[in-house]
Amino acid sequence: MKQYFEHRIGRASAAVASLALSLALSAPAGAIAAGAGCGEDGSLCSFSVQADGQDLGTGRYTIGTDGLLHIVAPRTFTLDDGSTVGITDINGSPDPVLGFAASANTLANGHSFIFNFDLPINLSGPIAANSKISYSLTGTTAAGAEIKPLDPIHKILYALEVDTSVGGIDSLDKKVDAGDKLSFLTGPDTQNSPIFTNSSSFIGNAAYDTMTAVVQFSLSANSNVGMSGFVQQVAVPEPSSTALIFAGLGFVGWVARRRLRA
Repeated sequence: MKQYFEHRIGRASAAVASLALSLALSAPAGAIAAGAGCGEDGSLCSFSVQADGQDLGTGRYTIGTDGLLHIVAPRTFTLDDGSTVGITDINGSPDPVLGFAASANTLANGHSFIFNFDLPINLSGPIAANSKISYSLTGTTAAGAEIKPLDPIHKILYALEVDTSVGGIDSLDKKVDAGDKLSFLTGPDTQNSPIFTNSSSFIGNAAYDTMTAVVQFSLSANSNVGMSGFVQQVAVPEPSSTALIFAGLGFVGWVARRRLRA
C-alpha cells in the first residue's frame, strides 16, 4: 500500500511540475511570436555600408535550415583613394541574436564608416537585451592610429527596435551602446580593445518588426581595424509564470523529502 501511494504521489508531482512549466511557456506576454523571417525575397535580412556619408552598397544573409544566420557572400568596397571596408561575416539566430564581423582600412586619408544590420523580429512584452563588441586597431606609420564613435550620442555599436510600416510608431533605442575610443600615438603598432559589453531591459511592442544594429566610427589615416560583435534580445517570462515554475519545482522537492523521510 505504501508503495502504491508513493507511486501516485510521484505521478502527481510530475504532473504539477509539467503543468507549471506548460503554463509558463504559454504565457502571452514576453513570448516569442512566430513569423519572424527574411521575407519572400529575402530583403528583410540585409546589411548596408556607408563611407563619408555615401552609400557603398548592401548585402544579404539567410536563415539556414539549421536555424542559424549565414552571410550570402562577404562584401568588400574600395573607396576612391584605395581605402577598403567590408563585412566578412554574419552569424547568430533569428530573433534573438545578430552577430557580425567587419573591417576597414585607410591610406593617406581618414574616413568615417557606418554599417547597418537588419534582423527581422517578432517579440513583445518584457525583453532583456545585451551587446558585445571588440576590435583590433593597427597603425601603419609612426603617427599611430585612432578609432572613435562617429555619432556623439552613441558609442560605436548601438541598436534600435524599428517599426517599418507606413505611419508606424517611432523607433526605440535598446540602450545597449558599447565600444569606446581606442588610440595610440606611436607606431607602427597593433593594439586590441577591451571587450565592451552593455545590457538593458525594456517593454517590447509587437509593432516593431526589425532590429537594426548600427556600427559607426571614424578611423584615422594609415590605419586598419577589424571588429566583431553582436546584439541579442530575449523575452523575459512574466513574474507569475516564473512563480508557477518555482511552485511546481518546490512541490516536487517537498514530495521527494517526504519520501526520503518515510
